[in-house]
Amino acid sequence: MKKDEGRIPHPESQIPALSRLRETWHALGEDDPLWAILSRPDKRGQRWDADEFFAAGEAEIAAVDARCAALGLARERRCALDFGCGVGRLTRALAGRFAEVVGVDISPSMIAQARALNAHIPNVRFVENATSRLAFLGDASIDLVYSVITLHHIPADLQRAYIGEFLRVLAPGGAAVFQIASSYARDWRGFGYRLLPNRVLAPLRRRLHESRTAAEMHILEESAVAALAAAAGKRIVQAVATDSAGQGFRGVLFVVAG
Repeated sequence: MKKDEGRIPHPESQIPALSRLRETWHALGEDDPLWAILSRPDKRGQRWDADEFFAAGEAEIAAVDARCAALGLARERRCALDFGCGVGRLTRALAGRFAEVVGVDISPSMIAQARALNAHIPNVRFVENATSRLAFLGDASIDLVYSVITLHHIPADLQRAYIGEFLRVLAPGGAAVFQIASSYARDWRGFGYRLLPNRVLAPLRRRLHESRTAAEMHILEESAVAALAAAAGKRIVQAVATDSAGQGFRGVLFVVAG
């Protein structure tokens, strides 16, 4: 384990990366927001049906609920955090299970659509956040932190900063459930991603997706998560392989107990 893996990067050092993320996801939110979140090939070009899209979120949160119940975590239902909420696909599903839900995203266009699409739900609020801190949330105030298909689009130092924030806001008895891309797959795709940096892959992704911008992919080693949890005095109760990071990457879903 590297000695600095549990260190939270200084916020000012993240400003260029945050600006690039904000610009990228604002553009994706303007162009085809539902596909940018769930990138099924047959749904590109604004072909997602909104009811089908939100039903997928309900099914996902039901599975998370069952996982937490089996582990005896997140029994309190005061407040949940949906980090990287996009247009509120998972925020809406969480709202049926928690007294309050906070959806957070860096993209102004995503947040604007989240508010419009979920205006009828009284116990959700959406926060546009372009910093490496979640300063609007108090220590130990969240019973469930949930974040998938988000962190792997964020540079590693920023991932570490956000995971540190997840652990700071996590309430005793709560659960932080989040997914990273921990390494490259041992196949030709993984080999290619390992060799080619994002600046080389970006124009290829834009051409493939017929988009003016493209999301990046970033690795964070499992040992970094372990170091952050140890530094925060939190316990990792599960670390399971998942395909959420996409082809060419090894995804890991963590469950950390508050």
